[in-house]
Amino acid sequence: MPVLVHLADEKESAGIKKNGIKIGKFSKGIFCMPVLQNFYVSHQWLRELKRGGAKTYVGVYFKMDSNTKVYAGRFNKEHRHITLGEAIKEIMSLPDPLGYELIIDRKITAKEIQKIKSLPQKTGWRYYPGSNNKKPTCACRMCVPIGSIKSKRLREKIDPPEKKISNAALLEKLKVEKSEKEIEYLLFEINNRRFRTDPAEFLFLLDKKSDQINSAFAMALSAFRHKNSRKILLDLLKSKHDDTKEYAAYSLLKLYGNEMIDDLSKFKDTLIDLAIEDWKKME
Repeated sequence: MPVLVHLADEKESAGIKKNGIKIGKFSKGIFCMPVLQNFYVSHQWLRELKRGGAKTYVGVYFKMDSNTKVYAGRFNKEHRHITLGEAIKEIMSLPDPLGYELIIDRKITAKEIQKIKSLPQKTGWRYYPGSNNKKPTCACRMCVPIGSIKSKRLREKIDPPEKKISNAALLEKLKVEKSEKEIEYLLFEINNRRFRTDPAEFLFLLDKKSDQINSAFAMALSAFRHKNSRKILLDLLKSKHDDTKEYAAYSLLKLYGNEMIDDLSKFKDTLIDLAIEDWKKME
């Protein structure tokens, strides 16, 4: 079976070793590359990822059946849903494989991981393949991640900011929006603000039966300083969807701090316990 490598922040190594690699917030899946004879190609994304702010990245190596379906293609083009074996053959046949990526749309379990090891931190390209120290021409969060060095100044230079939408307008937009992707984006924006509004107004979002929206809603609830936030989040802790459950626990801890630890511990759930451990580390 082919060996794949996922690049991760060194600080996440212990959690990955214990719980595997989970799909992150607002992510399409697990990003990875096949381990080829060409070390640079396999680990080409390292320097680009470091622009997100993490100081040190490690390689997380795991095996996967070559018949597994993955999404494959260059980062700036539409990806095809093909088998892992086909994707590896395509990468090896390309005259320039830089910018290629694989996406696996499921969690990688701890049992599947073979090893986690340190990597040379200057491997790969920045901004885009062949950039040769040129600055990016796109201001999206992928090209200029929030928190990266001088990111705000660079984004404003490329794409001057529009007038910020008010909290009230943001919530009104969420009430009428139909696109699930746009709803997820609005919930992400809400998470970065503070509200006194009753979040029960938005319980209709749960009727969409979308795990992605439910988990984004659980995360956004930490922005609502309202008595109903607690009740809704406690209900979301009963979700069968891992991310929804975990984000609900994080939001409760963010809103109510250590007073929630005893109540959360009673669930005796691995993901909720992990959220508590992470919270304690941040204290």
